[in-house]
Amino acid sequence: MPLCNTCGKENRASARFCWNCAAQLPIFQPSVSDRQWLDSALASPHVQMALSPNDDTAPLLPREAPARSPSAQEEVMEDQNPEAPRLFAGRYQLPAAAAPGPMIVLDTSPWRRCWACGSTSNEEGESFCIDCGAALEQRSYPAYLAEGEGESGPALAATLSDSSAQDLLPEVIDEAEEDGQILTVLNDSGRSSIKTPIDEMLALGVGAALAQLLVALHAEGLALGRLTPANLESLAAGKTRLRDVPGMRRIGEDEQEKAVRSDLADLAELLEQLTSTPRTTQRLSEDEAAVAASGEADSLPTVLREVRTGEISTADDLADRLQAIVDERTRPLALRQIVGAYTDTGIVRDHNEDSYLTLSLGLDNNSERQGWGIYIVSDGMGGHAAGELASGLAIRGAAELLISGYLAGAVAPDATYDEEAARTLVRQAVLQGNEAIIAEGRAQGNDMGATMTMALVSGDRAIVGNVGDSRTYLYREGKLRRISKDHSLVMRLVELGQIADEDIYTHPQRNAVLRSLGDKSSVEVDVFSERLRPGDSLLLCSDGQWEMTRDAEMERILAREADPQTISEALVAAANQAGGEDNISVVLVRFA
Repeated sequence: MPLCNTCGKENRASARFCWNCAAQLPIFQPSVSDRQWLDSALASPHVQMALSPNDDTAPLLPREAPARSPSAQEEVMEDQNPEAPRLFAGRYQLPAAAAPGPMIVLDTSPWRRCWACGSTSNEEGESFCIDCGAALEQRSYPAYLAEGEGESGPALAATLSDSSAQDLLPEVIDEAEEDGQILTVLNDSGRSSIKTPIDEMLALGVGAALAQLLVALHAEGLALGRLTPANLESLAAGKTRLRDVPGMRRIGEDEQEKAVRSDLADLAELLEQLTSTPRTTQRLSEDEAAVAASGEADSLPTVLREVRTGEISTADDLADRLQAIVDERTRPLALRQIVGAYTDTGIVRDHNEDSYLTLSLGLDNNSERQGWGIYIVSDGMGGHAAGELASGLAIRGAAELLISGYLAGAVAPDATYDEEAARTLVRQAVLQGNEAIIAEGRAQGNDMGATMTMALVSGDRAIVGNVGDSRTYLYREGKLRRISKDHSLVMRLVELGQIADEDIYTHPQRNAVLRSLGDKSSVEVDVFSERLRPGDSLLLCSDGQWEMTRDAEMERILAREADPQTISEALVAAANQAGGEDNISVVLVRFA
């Protein structure tokens, strides 16, 4: 048997940690002959040391306290509290006068199951787990006490045939029976319950999982019962697990319909509590009603309202609706991206300060296609050798973050789309380009700057970021719609009603921008979200394009040609023909 090098206690051959002091046991152990020699050497009178009672080196042993009779006051207190905690099945200490239902119990035989690793290899009297070294101390666990055959509570989880449903229910670590009662002991994960409120996207995932649990329970004649946010614990990746299920019970055929309606209403109420969603009566216009009827307004409040009105009457319907919204928001439809791009110095300028970047990435796995893209146009400012440097720094800084922070993870097989995360990343990418310009401007002692418009595309989702007066348009069904917002003096005057929209193109201060990269580190970035369709196009361009050709002329060119590269070159040619007063850059992405 292996000996512990720390305390000298003997351990079983399979032990990896000492049962007495938790020290890790050595892999190498002395042979039998070595131990026999050591025993005989220690028994020799030459190595024995007798310690007298007065020897300072003698260990001090604890003395037993003298027996003491309880005082009269203590006897009275004991008489006033006659009920002692109950020991269930010789192991679990229940609260005094414990009634059936949820409770906290104390495991008085912790060696039977290690709380840390779950090992059952320990023996009575051992203080530390021989498999992981954890201290085998008495611990409290959540539990549920039920009468009779276990027709209620978490013990019913073991009767489910659906393993995915069992994964959502509390983890049962032990069951004990005594006098017709069943005690179900649950694992205490140590994780906290869900903190409210949570965002709608997370609540949709929780709701879809719990609705699918209802499907499994109802199919086997079980009801889940009422839950509160305190009954849910947080797991990684926005998932959840039930901490306890005090209302779970078996139901008869005669109460099936009522129990199903009650479970759906209870789940709707739980999701309202998780998101702090108020119950409101909506008055919709005809247009809003048409949008809602088309399914484009699917949201958590809409689904919960349909549960309350009875439009959703089964757990299957609720699970399908919630999962459809989750999929619609997290799994973009695959669209093929066809890219064209072109830039020109123009007729008036002697050098080109514009820069652009196009990066498209496609993945086809098991006949499932996915596509991503990064598209950027930047117009530099600051004069020769500064403007073109600034636009290049802006693009490289933004692209570096997007490639490492988004595309690298997007190709993972289990990656899902998170719109808020994508919006945050686009904003950070523009700010990184801004910092690159500021750092170089300080190093060179000039005031270089740039405008930027960019699009991060994932399937049929596009996130557009913008600083300055370079623009991003959506071309759909023959019409151009500007997505970005110009940060220019003339646009501010239009917003204030001081000039007309058409005056933008002729105003003497039309080139004055109010916001640009390289100006200050706290630059504000506008971010927009767009849903794309087959046949759509994204057009990104510098002001040298849209000022010269205007929207109507660009629409005619886009409608006349099919190839994005041909269109890009035609747009630049039209800008030059109209005067070419500035550098011109165009990126066109057509989706099919």
